[in-house]
Amino acid sequence: MDYVRVAGTGDVAEGRIVPIEAGGRKLLLARVGGAFYAAQHKCPHLGFNLCRGSLDGAAVVCPLHKAKFDLATGVIERDPKLLFLSMKAKSDLAVYPVRVEGEDVFVGV
Repeated sequence: MDYVRVAGTGDVAEGRIVPIEAGGRKLLLARVGGAFYAAQHKCPHLGFNLCRGSLDGAAVVCPLHKAKFDLATGVIERDPKLLFLSMKAKSDLAVYPVRVEGEDVFVGV
């Protein structure tokens, strides 16, 4: 596994999600409680951009249908729901290891 520098620690404010690219993959980078998390940027249910979502603790919430994924493990915490229609998520979220060295943030791909 190669670690790729994706940002500086000052590039991501606490409680924020930013789009990044590592190893040719479009990902999201989130900062929660001082920790950094990297994951695929598209929701595994309908492919909506999770960078436009919100954080609920260390979980990302899809802005389209409110599916909720743990950023540390990728496990779905809440299945999608659109208006009154409940759905089943197709898969968990792909997550990637993050390493911080000084002021640099690296993602393993």
